[in-house]
Amino acid sequence: MLLSEAAGSGWKARALSAGLALVMLAGCQAQPLYGSIQGETQSVSVSTADSRVEQTVRNELVLGFGGEQTHAAYQLDLSVSSNMSGLLPGGVDNEFSAARVTVTATYVLKSASTGETLKDGSRFADAQLDLPSQQFAQIRARSEAEDRAAREVAALVRADVAAALAR
Repeated sequence: MLLSEAAGSGWKARALSAGLALVMLAGCQAQPLYGSIQGETQSVSVSTADSRVEQTVRNELVLGFGGEQTHAAYQLDLSVSSNMSGLLPGGVDNEFSAARVTVTATYVLKSASTGETLKDGSRFADAQLDLPSQQFAQIRARSEAEDRAAREVAALVRADVAAALAR
C-alpha cells in the first residue's frame, strides 16, 4: 500500500511540473529584435567607415542588425577612434612590453524619415596586448587587440540601439 501511494504522488508531482512548465512557456514570445512592430519596420543602416577599426565596428553592427539595409527606417552615424598606451615597462632599454588599446565609438541614431535624433552616446572598450621585440609582431598584436576591442564596442552600441528602438 505504501508503494502505490508513493507511485501516485510521484505521478501527481510530474503532472504538476509539466503543467507549470506549459504555463511558463505560454508567456514566452520569439520575435526578431529589429523586426517589425505593429507594421513599422525597425531596420537600421550604418554610416560608411573611414578607418580599419571603424570598418570592424561597422561590420559587426551591420551583421547584428541583420545585414546591409537599403531603405532603412533609422540611420546610425558612427565615428570610431583607437588609441594605444603603454602599461608595463620592461626589457633592457626599459621599453614598454605590454600595452592597452582603447577603441571609442561615438554614435547618433536618427529617424531616416524625420531626421530626429532618437539616441546618441559614446562607448569604449579596452584590450590588452603584449609587445614583442619584432616590429611586425607588434603591428599584428595591435591589430588583433583593436579587433577585440572593436567587437566589444559594437556589442555595446548594438545594445544601446536595441534599447532605444524598444521604447
